[in-house]
Amino acid sequence: MGAGETAEMVVVGLTALFTSALSAVAGLGGGVVLLGVLAQFHAPATAIPIQGGIQIFSNSSRATFLRRSVDWSVVARASILVLPASLAGVAVATSIPDRTSRAVLGLFVLLLAWRPSVLRWSGRGTLPKGAIVGIGAVSGFLNTTVGAAGPVTSPFLRAVTAGHVAFVATAAATQVLAHAAKILAFGLDGFDYVGFWPVLAAGAAGVVVGSWSGSVLLGRMGERDLTRVFRWVLTVLSLRMLVSVVW
Repeated sequence: MGAGETAEMVVVGLTALFTSALSAVAGLGGGVVLLGVLAQFHAPATAIPIQGGIQIFSNSSRATFLRRSVDWSVVARASILVLPASLAGVAVATSIPDRTSRAVLGLFVLLLAWRPSVLRWSGRGTLPKGAIVGIGAVSGFLNTTVGAAGPVTSPFLRAVTAGHVAFVATAAATQVLAHAAKILAFGLDGFDYVGFWPVLAAGAAGVVVGSWSGSVLLGRMGERDLTRVFRWVLTVLSLRMLVSVVW
């Protein structure tokens, strides 16, 4: 293993720990930051499936730690269309040139950092139960094209769950299915997960520890401070991606 691979494992492992703890406290955001870090080492079409392989450990561990608060009826509805949407997303993601996909990903991350309200439901009125089926499809498609769906789908999940802990737990469980569909869709397309096992292992170890520590801190940390950190980290990562498109 070369020095570059070792450095990547260390960076990804530590980032995975931090981002998984962030997701456990706030309910979202960690996967976007992790993807941004992975995109510094790999093209988006490679970074996205690697992130999915790591995030399935993050979300499954978080869902396990908070399993008593999961709303399984929401999870069931969100799972109906997630696989076909993921397959469609992979078809789109793998047909876009690397520089174009890097530019799209960088702009998407920058939008999430500074104008997330553009992508979010306003929260007015009662959300129909059947709408969660469509949210599952959106999750599958976004997870495989831009690598992250939580910031877009989370307001809908908040609207149908009872309290913050239930939201965090239910969002984690739905993302387990979304990332499983992502892994399957990219695998069917020929992505070689075995070839990236060192970084996957480092990331998986980091997210399990992060999920545990974040679950312990849940409810003890202010979301405003987390949002500020989240915004500036995403800004730096997205700008680096955009600069790499030009140079």
